[in-house]
Amino acid sequence: MDLDAAAGRASAPADALSAAADALYALPRDEFTPARDAAVREARAAGDKGLATAIGRLRRPTVGAWLVNHLARERPDEVAALASLGESMRAAHQQLDGAALRRLSEQRRELVNALTRTTKELGKAAGEPASDAVVRELEGMFTSALADPDAARALASGRLSSPKELTSAGTLDWPAVAPGTRPRPAPSAPSPTPSDSAPSVAATDRGAEDRPEPPSGPSPALVRAQQELERLAATLSEAEDRAAAAHRDFDSAAEEEQAAHRAVAERRAELIAAEQAEQQARQRARTARREREDTDRALRDAARRHAVAHDRLTALES
Repeated sequence: MDLDAAAGRASAPADALSAAADALYALPRDEFTPARDAAVREARAAGDKGLATAIGRLRRPTVGAWLVNHLARERPDEVAALASLGESMRAAHQQLDGAALRRLSEQRRELVNALTRTTKELGKAAGEPASDAVVRELEGMFTSALADPDAARALASGRLSSPKELTSAGTLDWPAVAPGTRPRPAPSAPSPTPSDSAPSVAATDRGAEDRPEPPSGPSPALVRAQQELERLAATLSEAEDRAAAAHRDFDSAAEEEQAAHRAVAERRAELIAAEQAEQQARQRARTARREREDTDRALRDAARRHAVAHDRLTALES
């Protein structure tokens, strides 16, 4: 990927930084650092020290951040669902709509699970498998994007270097812009000159200073209450899931117990039948023994009488 060409197509120093960042964060992790260093050298050779300094500050993404960046580029529509669902959840919070909140909390869980599964699949295909710790990071990043629109835009930008950036999305080094989304004005800050420092973050949108500030958001107390309501709704939903799982486990164990009881009853019946058969066989053996003894006596008596008769006949003939 030609980073210098990407930067050369930009119309302003800030645009050059944004283009270079897009190109760098689209690279495989192993290629990020050498490509960034090459871009710094090219910017210095072109005489743009400020751009070189800014590019040099770009950090190599962690595995979790790289996987989310990869997802944002490969499946932008699925990532955009985070912002949409997050907006619906905030509306339900503001209206204190418990039924809608529970339904949306279920959708939140399904979306986070689906995005985590897709990210793992994409990462495995790209040679970046996700460990259990990284999977937990992914789930945390998706949850942060649901809770904070700034975090959702930062995640959709595909230019994260660390999951920690989503906890302070408003202070990223450039506007986190989702495809087709108008960036929010960057925080006001002194703008150093391009010759001695990095380009100003605000310079990425030259009209930002002329646009009116967006209306102030809900009060901190309301935000905390909404977050607490969401947390409790999620806790309730998880408790319901655990209770349902416990009921299923109980039903399964009860069925196993009944099956074991039936098996024991069958074996007991077979044992009783075998004992009865043994008793009957023993009785038949006694009867047969008596009959044998009787027949033996009868045979001896017959043999004795036969001998007597034979002796008498012999005496008469003589």
